[in-house]
This record gives sequence, structure tokens and C-alpha cells, in this order.
Amino acid sequence: MALASILSTMPDLLQRTLLQHSPDQFGYCRECREASGIAATWPCATRELAEEAEFIQRGGLPGTMGGRHRNRV
Repeated sequence: MALASILSTMPDLLQRTLLQHSPDQFGYCRECREASGIAATWPCATRELAEEAEFIQRGGLPGTMGGRHRNRV
């Protein structure tokens, strides 16, 4: 959660991260792709970190948002 707290203080980087780590039409992250073409399933760990940072930026407490198994809105 410390990295999310730091990222929450960098609004430009946070928004760029949220935009870049978005799903493709197959449910994989557009940014987290190896040279071989293998991609991380979305939401990737980086996207979840950025969402946590956005939550903190809005006044949430670090570590209280939940993770991969929370209900997506």
C-alpha cells in the first residue's frame, strides 16, 4: 500500500497509469504484454495499484479498498 500512497500524490502519473492499463477486447491488459504476445489478465496488478492510489487520493485509507476479489463497479 505504500506505493499506492506515493502514486496518489502524483496525479499526472496516476491518470496515465489508469489509461494505459485498460482491458483489450479479450480481457487482457493492453500495457502488460510481453514481446511474445502473452499479456496479463485485466485488471493487472498495476491497474489495481493505480485504483488503490485513486481511492487514497479521494480520501480513502490505504489498505482498506480491497483487491482483486472486491466487487468491480
